[in-house]
Amino acid sequence: MSDVWKEITADASAFDGLTKEAGTELSGLIRTVNGINKEISGFESHLSELKKSRDRYLFDLIPSQMREIGLDKVEVDGNKISLSTFVSGTMPKDPLQKAAALQHLSDIGCSDFIKNDVVIRFGVTQHNIAKSLQADLDEQGYQTTSKTWVEPSTLRKLIHERVENSQKIDLEMFNAYLGTKAKITKGS
Repeated sequence: MSDVWKEITADASAFDGLTKEAGTELSGLIRTVNGINKEISGFESHLSELKKSRDRYLFDLIPSQMREIGLDKVEVDGNKISLSTFVSGTMPKDPLQKAAALQHLSDIGCSDFIKNDVVIRFGVTQHNIAKSLQADLDEQGYQTTSKTWVEPSTLRKLIHERVENSQKIDLEMFNAYLGTKAKITKGS
């Protein structure tokens, strides 16, 4: 027998109102919510599959077919379909690769897109020092942590603009992907 039962303690008076009917009703409510959770999970899974299927049409099948027949815009059943370029790219997660990516952005003149957070911690009696800080923090021995990043939407825009203008950017470093997407809008 498991030792887990030795560790459980309960206030016996907490069960004063517990009847067989109340316990059965509570069990039924719990089973119902578990059933609802399973249903939600099933719908979410189905929705995810539908989105993957839709994306296959928008990012692959329709653009391929339109390019094959030489169209970049078409109207079908009152829907306007046009092709547009999209960009996907991410900053590396690995700290060394991330540092290299940030350095690459600096090297190609894009350091203005890099964001920084600097966090400094002071004790409760150091309020005045905190207010007058910044220039000589390292000299005073305070430890800081920093966060440096590029917003995902900014990175995609930057990659798109640099590729479009034939400017240097390391696509592999940012796991960048450029493609064509079909955009469908309802006609009037």
